[in-house]
Amino acid sequence: MLTITVSQLNRYLKAVLEENDKLRDLYVRGEVADFIRHGRSGHCYFRLIDEGGMVKAVIFRQNAELLSFEPQDGMAVLARCSLGVYERDGAYQLYVTELMPVGQGEQAVALAQRKARLEKLGAFNPELKKPLPAYPKRIGVVTSPMGAALQDIITVLERRWPLTALVLAPALVQGEQAAASICFALEKLDLAGCDLIILSRGGGSSEDLSAFNDEQVVLSVFGCKTPIICAVGHQTDYTLCDHAADARAPTPSAAAEQATPDIEELARHISAHRERLSRQASRLLAQRRSALESVSAHPAMRSPVNAVNKCRERLDIHTKTLYNSSRIIMQRQGAQLSERAARLDALSPLGVLQRGYCLVVKDGRVCCAAGLTPGDELGLRFHDGRVKAKVLETERGSR
Repeated sequence: MLTITVSQLNRYLKAVLEENDKLRDLYVRGEVADFIRHGRSGHCYFRLIDEGGMVKAVIFRQNAELLSFEPQDGMAVLARCSLGVYERDGAYQLYVTELMPVGQGEQAVALAQRKARLEKLGAFNPELKKPLPAYPKRIGVVTSPMGAALQDIITVLERRWPLTALVLAPALVQGEQAAASICFALEKLDLAGCDLIILSRGGGSSEDLSAFNDEQVVLSVFGCKTPIICAVGHQTDYTLCDHAADARAPTPSAAAEQATPDIEELARHISAHRERLSRQASRLLAQRRSALESVSAHPAMRSPVNAVNKCRERLDIHTKTLYNSSRIIMQRQGAQLSERAARLDALSPLGVLQRGYCLVVKDGRVCCAAGLTPGDELGLRFHDGRVKAKVLETERGSR
C-alpha cells in the first residue's frame, strides 16, 4: 500500500494535469459567476458554471489587461485556457489567457486558433516591426476605390503632406474574393517602391471584416518588406492584420495622420530655426564688426604710409648702427690678428733661419753633433733652400 502526504498528492496531480497536452490549450464554455478584478494585483478571479457543474478560473494581470470587454456575472463566454492544480488547496482551476463572449460561436474558436498559430510563426512579434519613414515620398493605399476610407486618406494627405504621391492598389475589402484581392494588392505595392503602405477600410460587422482575419492576408502583411499601417474599421474594431502590421490606426484618417508629418508644423519649426540662425548670425557679425573696429582704430591702420615710413626710418638707423658696430669689431679683431701673427713670426723657426742659422736633418729627424759620425749624409735647410751634405769630421765640445 502506497502512503504519501497531502502535499505530495497535490503535487502529483498537478504534474499529471500539466503534462497532459490536451489540457494545455483548450476552450471551455460556461457562464461567468462571482467575477472579481483584484484592485492591487490586477488579476481576475471567477467561476465558470453550467447547469451541471462549476470550475474556478483566474486571468492573470497581463492577460486581463488585454480583455476587449468587462465580464459580467451571468455572461456566456468561451475561455481559452489551460488546466492546473492550485497545490495549497488541492483544487484544480482554469488559467485563462483569452475570454470571448460565446455569441461569437465557432467563428471565435477558429479565430482564436488561427491567432495562436500566427503567434507561433512570429507574425505578431513586436521586435520585428519596421519603423515608419519620417518623410514618405510615395504612400501606397490598399482599399476599395469606392469606399469612404480612400477619400478620408486623400483629404488628410492633401492637408498634412501634399508633397507625397499616393499610389492606389484597388482591392475588394469584403466578400469571398476579398482575401485574394488584398494579398495581390499588397504584393503589387511592395514591389512598387513605396515608402509606406496603408491597408484600410471603413467599419463593419465581424463578418464584413473577416478578410482582415484571413491567415493568408495576415501572412502577406507580416511578410511585406514595406512598412504597413493597418486601419481597418473604427475605434473598437481589431483584426489580426492590426496585430501583424507595423503600426495600427483606429481609423483611415488617423492612419494618414500617423503616416505623415504636418507640413504647417514643419514650416513653423523651419521658421523658428531660421530666426534662431538669423539671431546667431547677427550676434556673430556684431562680434566680428567690433573686433574689426578695434583693429581699425590702431594708428597703423589709420595711416599705414606713415607707419611704414617710421618703420623704414627705424630700419635705417638699425642698419647704420649694425654697420658701424661691425666695422669697429672688424678693425679690433684685425689688430688683434696682426699682433698675434707678429708673435707667431717671432717664434717661428723660419725667422731663426733668416738670421743665418740652418736646420740639420738626418734620416728625416733633426739631429745634433753628438749623434753624427764621419760619412753620415745630412740634409741642411736654410731660409732660402735645402742642400745635401756629408760629414767629413766630427769635433765634440761647445765651440
